[in-house]
Amino acid sequence: LCRPVEALTLTISLAVLVTFLATNSLLTAAKDVDKVPELDLTKIMNDKVYSKVFVRRREEHKLLVNHLRSIEDYAKRYKLMKLGLDEIIRVIREEGAKLRGNKITAESEFPKVQELITALAQFLENTCLFGEIVLHFPDMSYRILKSVTDWRGLMTEALNYTKAFEHILDDKSIELLGLLNQEINEDQRTDEYVNPYREVETATTAPPKKKTKKDKAKPKKGPSLTPARNEL
Repeated sequence: LCRPVEALTLTISLAVLVTFLATNSLLTAAKDVDKVPELDLTKIMNDKVYSKVFVRRREEHKLLVNHLRSIEDYAKRYKLMKLGLDEIIRVIREEGAKLRGNKITAESEFPKVQELITALAQFLENTCLFGEIVLHFPDMSYRILKSVTDWRGLMTEALNYTKAFEHILDDKSIELLGLLNQEINEDQRTDEYVNPYREVETATTAPPKKKTKKDKAKPKKGPSLTPARNEL
């Protein structure tokens, strides 16, 4: 049963992880998946089986966060995070449209079509991955997302949709999505809200400051204060 389930490693969240981490182990795993014959997931996949796969994907998200934390150079971290967030937004738009078009909800039966199984997996996993990134690195995330005008509404809808699948999500992921909702929507925050994952920016993770040119001191005009020398 393990090998067919591994086919789900082709979901976008793993693709993002491979792009970010570029470790031999992940790349090898991706190559191994390519060697597996195409399998019909509809015969083995259901909400109970996928809930176990989901937990494994969430562990991979933790690896990504740890990797990003290890990057002290602001420009490098920014570049990787932008790549990831742009891809997540794209996935949420595209897969969300498929799910809405086929009326896939938490109340409906688990998808029986392979394309929709993949769409649901990508949507749920990438919504949680978005939460991990934004909660751990909010300042940099907001700088990246400011160019996406509708990101807040898009991701609020995504997290509400994802939270409804409580029979698939683990407790920690449900808690994370609750924190994400308060983090990105100030009007939803309770008086006790604190982002427990927020990373304090240091000199290396803060955006580089522009150097200001200092004006060279110009010699003052007027009589010199140097006492005149007496000739002997």
